[in-house]
Amino acid sequence: MERDTIAEIITSIRNVDMDRKRVVLIASTNITQNIVQILLREGFIENVRKHRKNNKYFFGFNPAT
Repeated sequence: MERDTIAEIITSIRNVDMDRKRVVLIASTNITQNIVQILLREGFIENVRKHRKNNKYFFGFNPAT
């Protein structure tokens, strides 16, 4: 079974917004990097940073309000 990366990112953003949290963390891959860049350029997210945790990389960003 394949993963739907776009749906996972959008769901993560929606969940964080509903919970009134500040930061979304998603796994860093080439696909997620491209999607995050598009969302940033279009104004849906802001303040993107790459984090490293336990030798894995993540993108952390704030949903635009």
